[in-house]
Amino acid sequence: MSTVTSGFVEHDGATTHYLDCRPAEGELIEADVPPILFIPGMTDVADDYRKIADHTGRRTVVVDLRAHGKSTAISNWDIDGHASDIDAVARVVIDGPVHLMTFSRGTCYSLAWCSAQSDRVLSLTIGDYPAREIGLTSETADRLLGTTWRGTPVRERVDEVAFEKVVAASVDRPLWHVVDELQVPVTVVRSSANVPMNDADWERYGELGVRRIRYDDSPHDIFRTDRGRYPRLAAEVAADVDRQTAAHRAST
Repeated sequence: MSTVTSGFVEHDGATTHYLDCRPAEGELIEADVPPILFIPGMTDVADDYRKIADHTGRRTVVVDLRAHGKSTAISNWDIDGHASDIDAVARVVIDGPVHLMTFSRGTCYSLAWCSAQSDRVLSLTIGDYPAREIGLTSETADRLLGTTWRGTPVRERVDEVAFEKVVAASVDRPLWHVVDELQVPVTVVRSSANVPMNDADWERYGELGVRRIRYDDSPHDIFRTDRGRYPRLAAEVAADVDRQTAAHRAST
């Protein structure tokens, strides 16, 4: 079984919670293998992914974004505030480059971070979301707050007042240029749902030369019906990059 350490990073009036998940001893012995940094979705909390290293087979750090789970903040509810949560964990908890893995709305926040920290990203695996921030409405907030996700009410997963501020601060913002400018392998997974990623978004990824994979047996929650499939994919992408990097170093 993997080991999980819970921690907090204080920054700019925010307290960002994260889980540092490591595979069972002996499963991955190379100390210098870059970790996966995972940014979950709109109604996710880090605790949903306590077993993620069982699937990735390498150190995986999961971030609770502001207003989610055990993370708090007093301001900066927009995309830049969320990117600062990612940056704080990446700077304090991880020494060196990362393989970035996202799910759903965690994607736009991750891309905002990537735009300033692309030199730290070795690969990017995107889970069922377009390369754009989607502006949300108060009706969307009410609907989400009234639902259940992963077996628990969303109201128990997020700070309701802060969540509404996050929604109010959201705007429609293209981020395709970030993907286009990345000089690393990018893989995107699409579910059977047509939201939040639509056909036009899917084609746009294709035009950018992104590797595209469909999970036609999954709803937007691409961790169904196989909980480990998406983390294993991100780990495979990371391993391919690591092998290529090692081969390049050996030849020079």
